[in-house]
Amino acid sequence: MIELAVESTGLNSHYDLTDRIAAVLAEHGAGDGLAGVFAHGSTVGLTVMRYEPGAVQDLLRTLERMAPESPAAGGGRYLHELTTADPNGFSHLKSSLLGTSLLVPFRDGKAGMSASHRVVLFDFDLKPAVRRVFVDPPRPAVPLQEPEPATTRVKENSR
Repeated sequence: MIELAVESTGLNSHYDLTDRIAAVLAEHGAGDGLAGVFAHGSTVGLTVMRYEPGAVQDLLRTLERMAPESPAAGGGRYLHELTTADPNGFSHLKSSLLGTSLLVPFRDGKAGMSASHRVVLFDFDLKPAVRRVFVDPPRPAVPLQEPEPATTRVKENSR
């Protein structure tokens, strides 16, 4: 398993990891197949998207409508804050909605996606942190070996 460190500024920050993932997969001699990518933490999310400012803002606005920083119910506080004293309940919800893992096709030493699709890490937490992303590379192809001929012993019937 390969670990990437991402220095995040926190709240709604986003990072294109596509080239880093492809580079470490190539460095580690990954074969063709699906690479598993997992973002460690419950306040981050991973997605594959067209990574351009409009699409990023559209996604962030949609997530904000679904999990606003201050919910109308509960006096503007999430139950998470009431049970843990941590005011980042919305960031946990956004992480759950987006997800923290995905599969990336890898072929011929590069990500097998269109040039406009990118693997993007989002950080929804309130404070900066170093985020960890784990990459599980596809195994290199192993040449098929000819099976050894099977030998069978025939017992003679003696009468």
